[in-house]
Amino acid sequence: MTNAKELRSIELASFTTITTGISVVFSIIIAIIIAIVISLTAPKGASVAIYLIPTIIVGTFMFTIYNTFCEGLLYNLLAKRFKTIFIEIKDDKEIVKISTTETAMMLSIIATIEAILFYLVSVLILPLFLSTMMQTLMYSGQQILAYQVYKLLLVISQPTIIAILIFGTLIITFVFVLLGTLIYNYLSGRGRGIVLNLVKENDYTAIESVDGLKLAIVFAIISGVLNLLFAIIMAISGTPITNSIGIVLIGFIGGFVEAYLIAIFYNYLSPKLGKLKIELID
Repeated sequence: MTNAKELRSIELASFTTITTGISVVFSIIIAIIIAIVISLTAPKGASVAIYLIPTIIVGTFMFTIYNTFCEGLLYNLLAKRFKTIFIEIKDDKEIVKISTTETAMMLSIIATIEAILFYLVSVLILPLFLSTMMQTLMYSGQQILAYQVYKLLLVISQPTIIAILIFGTLIITFVFVLLGTLIYNYLSGRGRGIVLNLVKENDYTAIESVDGLKLAIVFAIISGVLNLLFAIIMAISGTPITNSIGIVLIGFIGGFVEAYLIAIFYNYLSPKLGKLKIELID
């Protein structure tokens, strides 16, 4: 039996906590990989790695808390004024349909507001952060990397770049989310929907666990198809065909690995940090 549900709100504490936990685990893995690569390839790489590992992990922790809380709060506020996301759940576990236009509109507005907030915050914080990074790199003998960071600081401070960031975020997010939900609905109609173990907790529905394989397959296909469209555009603009093929492969493989790891981390961390809770109404 299929039930239509409206995602009325997100419980902020659980959303922020579990998302931050997953992001920190990812940051630890990425930081270790980057540290190994730098240590093996760059002069005085080990000294750089010592500074980069805690910077990546702590930076991810702080940014994810801020970003996730804002996303949840913005959704809850916008849900009172705009059409919210609707989903259809089969047998109380498989998501067989997601509203397309409403989802794309909601997520693109949230992403645009976040881009504006990020810019306002970055005016004060980002230059300080990048300046600290430049000093660290120069202290460890990485003058070339420090100069690249300096050039990045100059680029992101340009008003044109800021305008492109804001309007580009709105348009690109809307288009890609719309296409993504259309692809998802096509796949779910053929038995490829995401399967969740849902439990009722007071006024909220908690996600007990996620089927990692089904999540990975559907996200790999969506990511691969979207990357294919992007690769076609790049090929038309003159990008070598080998690069376009690489973009598609990265979409499929990266989408699968990332989604599968997210499910594994969620299933492991949710009993310890708390399950994600959402308000679903008929």
